[in-house]
Amino acid sequence: MNDKTYISKDLFIKRFTTLCIKSGSSEFPKVERDQHILLKSAMIRIGPGGPFSEKEINDRLESWVTEICQIPNVDRAMMRRRLVDTGYLKRATDGSSYEITTGLQTPLFDDEIDQLDFLEILNAAREEIARRKREYLEKSGK
Repeated sequence: MNDKTYISKDLFIKRFTTLCIKSGSSEFPKVERDQHILLKSAMIRIGPGGPFSEKEINDRLESWVTEICQIPNVDRAMMRRRLVDTGYLKRATDGSSYEITTGLQTPLFDDEIDQLDFLEILNAAREEIARRKREYLEKSGK
């Protein structure tokens, strides 16, 4: 794959943080790379193993939506459909279970991304935003 399709750990963290807490967007991103970043983070939250029941997938995606993703109009059902449509998840024909796959046209992700702690990343970003805000207010005398 070329450099356009490779997502490094640093790029992943930067875009993930922006998408989840800084962008102010209320919709799923339109940029394909950003979509894959969110889909990959959801897959990491689902975790290895399987097959998974629909309830197990829903519970894990609900956790991702409420604890990690801060995009208002993104919900577990939409994410489940996108994960299936993009090939990250394969749904059994009878709908009884889901299997993890590699994705249909996924970019190449840095292997270190699988080890990231998303809550830690988001908390550190929030702390940095708060620190910068405090510094700004102190400098401006407010």
